[in-house]
Amino acid sequence: MTALSYRITRGKHAGQVLSPHAHEDGSFVVSKTRFVADYIRVKSEAELPGWLAKGYRLRMSRPDRAPSLIMPASIQAT
Repeated sequence: MTALSYRITRGKHAGQVLSPHAHEDGSFVVSKTRFVADYIRVKSEAELPGWLAKGYRLRMSRPDRAPSLIMPASIQAT
């Protein structure tokens, strides 16, 4: 499986790495906008690269930070 990550490039958190944010039900969120009404819940992390290829942003976080929507071009796959 491909691991997705985003490294923060600016500000006091520069260098920290975010990963896909799993909600309590185990789902992940993708969206074209920042509005909750546009959020799409994805059940499997394996499905996320397909959504990113369609231009959807991915909600990503660290355990100590609130989730953020990250643009597909900024996300690295390893």
